[in-house]
Amino acid sequence: VLPCPMTEGDSRGFALLVDNPKLEDGSLDNASGLILSPQSKYDGYIQGTYPEVIIQKGDRFQGIVGCAYGSSCYVTFRLDYQLENGLQVKYWTWAEKNEGKYYRVDKDLSALAGKKVRFILMLLATGPATNDRAVWSQPRIVRPGTVSPTPSPTDMPVPQGTVTEVHVAPGAFVEAG
Repeated sequence: VLPCPMTEGDSRGFALLVDNPKLEDGSLDNASGLILSPQSKYDGYIQGTYPEVIIQKGDRFQGIVGCAYGSSCYVTFRLDYQLENGLQVKYWTWAEKNEGKYYRVDKDLSALAGKKVRFILMLLATGPATNDRAVWSQPRIVRPGTVSPTPSPTDMPVPQGTVTEVHVAPGAFVEAG
């Protein structure tokens, strides 16, 4: 387990809360986001686990993902969820290389309606982690029938003291610490 806030450039990986992150195309997002870097090793990664939430029908996970401006990253973004019984399920993945574009995530969570889940945001290096610096901007759950103000860090805050590294084979899940 790595402490939050983290230090930029940490070889164990880092996640930094930033206002108005600079996206891959050079534009500034008008909300808060995370600058992420996986462990500095082949296929390294970093993940943040969020507090439990009960999903309602119509809830959507939204955000923006891409390489940080000026980074030549090659990474995979992943959204997992963990059920009350501890089972961790991969929900969504997106492979990203810096091509000057970012991607807007908008995933329907209705299949999880009524379940209490913990969401896990992950960033995985695809091979060497050299120059892997990515942006996960505005990660949030949007509920229908509510007015969604400009996203802020309280929408889906940086997890406090819960960013973890996993040092096991793919498919297994063990939190270090």
